[in-house]
Amino acid sequence: MEGREKRALHILIFAAYLLASPSPSAGWIRLAGSWSTRCSGRVEIYNSYSYSSWGTVCDDGWDLKDAEVVCRELNCGIALQARRSAYFGQGTGNVVHSNVDCSGSETSIDNCRYSSYISYSCHHGRDAGVVCSETLPQPTISLYSNEVTWGQDVSITCSVSDKFSGGTFILQKTSGSFSQSQTSSMSSVTFNLHNVNFDHDGLYQCQYMKTSQRFSSSSVRLSVTVSFPIPRISIYPVGEVTWGQTVEITQIQGSFTRSQTSNTNSATFNIPNVDFDNEGSYQCQYKKRGSSGEFSSPLSDSVRLSVSGKKNKNKYGLTLGKIKILTIVT
Repeated sequence: MEGREKRALHILIFAAYLLASPSPSAGWIRLAGSWSTRCSGRVEIYNSYSYSSWGTVCDDGWDLKDAEVVCRELNCGIALQARRSAYFGQGTGNVVHSNVDCSGSETSIDNCRYSSYISYSCHHGRDAGVVCSETLPQPTISLYSNEVTWGQDVSITCSVSDKFSGGTFILQKTSGSFSQSQTSSMSSVTFNLHNVNFDHDGLYQCQYMKTSQRFSSSSVRLSVTVSFPIPRISIYPVGEVTWGQTVEITQIQGSFTRSQTSNTNSATFNIPNVDFDNEGSYQCQYKKRGSSGEFSSPLSDSVRLSVSGKKNKNKYGLTLGKIKILTIVT
């Protein structure tokens, strides 16, 4: 085959390769340079309109929000570092972007504000780079114990993989308005809940935020239980009462203090105009309802109410005797 024919064949093969191979369009992005990986390196952008080649980004104003957009565009997790001063080595060709200003929520660096005017101070010694996490954070939540007693202190720990060190951790209850946040340079934080009550009972979830994105853990349940003391009971007047009198029976809860709707630890029941139907032994019990169920104290000792003044018989001639349980529900 003649040299001219060979040359023509090579041109045809090359043209066929170009047609079959997709060429990068304007705005394509890649990571390159020394020590670069699929998700870390010097940021390079292909611009077919002006240069038809790969160019670099100047690091003026380059920060973690800008790096976040690059990592998202490359499907490389979240941004861990925004590198400046040609950390991954100096590129070649033109510097194509400067003064990049992303909010952190954009899907492409082309959607960010930037300048195509490159000042003399932007050179390859100022090439911008990124370090991405490759995978997305998966926060975890842990409780020392899922069941605690009313009045105890509780610690809840939120954590992520060590490579995500630094960020904001948010502890939220899945229902209601409870929310606490801590910013830390570490990969975990501990939230302390003091003197818990039934308001703390429920499902909790951790969220982790490095830049603009939030990542949520699964939920864990915190169950608050209560162990009531034995109530004390008293009766006034003491001893035998006369038919038609008014009697007061007081329940005292011992050392337990209600924290939501009452600032007292006792309740009084008035029995006006007593008759033989009221005669008998009485006990008290205290109950409290929480989101996980109802909790009851033990029964108090019993006190005897004796009624005098008329014949202590019913119409069948049987002596009346009964135990009556008084219950307070709040």
